[in-house]
Amino acid sequence: MALIPCPTCTQRVSEQALACPSCGHPIAAAGEGKQTAIRVLGGVAGTYVSANALVQLVLGAVFCISVAAVIMTLIIVSG
Repeated sequence: MALIPCPTCTQRVSEQALACPSCGHPIAAAGEGKQTAIRVLGGVAGTYVSANALVQLVLGAVFCISVAAVIMTLIIVSG
């Protein structure tokens, strides 16, 4: 397994990685021809989706739903 420089940020990335963990740029040598979920989502959004961005998106949605549930519970209990 060799490390290659990312074409965007020049960080060293495994040649088997789907995307650069630093900037999210897809690595061309990894899985050419495969349609992975990250590649499809990145193509639909028109941008590259890194693992960190995906985690932040999921955690943000969970936090918003949790806050809404607490507010609804307070409204129901006090009313």
